[in-house]
Amino acid sequence: MNLTFNYNNLISQMKLEAKKLSSKIIIQHMSNIDPIKADYSTSGKFKVLLLDKNGNTLDHKIHYNLTLNKEINVINNNIYLVENSTYGHLGVYYIIVEYNKSNQDILLLKRIIFIFGLLYIIMIIFGYFLAKLFLKPIVLQRNKLNNFIKDTTHELNTPVSALMMSVDSKNADCAKNFSRIKLSAQRISEIYKDLTYLFLDEHKISKEIKELNLKNILDEQIDYFITYATKKKIDISYEAEDLFYKIDEESFIRLSNNIISNAVKYTTTYGTIKIILKNNQFSVKDSGIGIEKDKQKEIFSRFYRATTNAGGFGIGLNIVKTVCDKN
Repeated sequence: MNLTFNYNNLISQMKLEAKKLSSKIIIQHMSNIDPIKADYSTSGKFKVLLLDKNGNTLDHKIHYNLTLNKEINVINNNIYLVENSTYGHLGVYYIIVEYNKSNQDILLLKRIIFIFGLLYIIMIIFGYFLAKLFLKPIVLQRNKLNNFIKDTTHELNTPVSALMMSVDSKNADCAKNFSRIKLSAQRISEIYKDLTYLFLDEHKISKEIKELNLKNILDEQIDYFITYATKKKIDISYEAEDLFYKIDEESFIRLSNNIISNAVKYTTTYGTIKIILKNNQFSVKDSGIGIEKDKQKEIFSRFYRATTNAGGFGIGLNIVKTVCDKN
């Protein structure tokens, strides 16, 4: 049934092609158009031949052995449709529409190859962008990790260099050297504690949570930051009253130290920092460079740094958020 339908459909298309060309030839002849200048073009769906009354092509170079009084000729699986409605106009007595099965098969094969080739290219392009989309978070994390390693190396280099200078110094001012050594050792200790707290999952380890006086903890830590800030000529004011809260001591130290440390890092020379523990609130206010509004959503992400104006490696505020979420 399908074969019959396809054959009939093919013949109908061939007839239509022949009728269109026949009409064009007749109209051109009636318009006194020179046969040499006449338009014999077709849609290009089929090969079309124009024959004279002897059955030869108009240029008399090719002879087709067709039965011209028979509408359909089948030779070597090729189909030839004979249209004789031109009646000799422009010297054309027969229009032959040829369906070459082998040519059609080649054309079909070319179309299939083209379609599959196009699909293959589309799949490659789509796959490339899809892979890029899925890999983007991994690449971003890798870049953040690389930057973290570089920043950590740089951050450790400063106190280590100060230690080496103080140890090797022949300066008679022992008190000044001792102060440098103490500050550098404290800084290295802070970096180590931050790293172990976050990466060795110390914050997940069950610790004794008891009610602590947060003022006493801040009192012990504040001297280090005052000394640290004084070297940058930053004025620190500290006000605190007793505030009891249930939390493990190390978590609060990580939280408070990172907030105060950030204030010192990002406050410019001759700036001010106010540390206040009152009315059940702990706040740190500074006159530093601030954080741009469009970057504030990312500041608690691990390894994220909103600026490179000062040292750091992008885990301080992530630790602060971890402590806050836990408590």
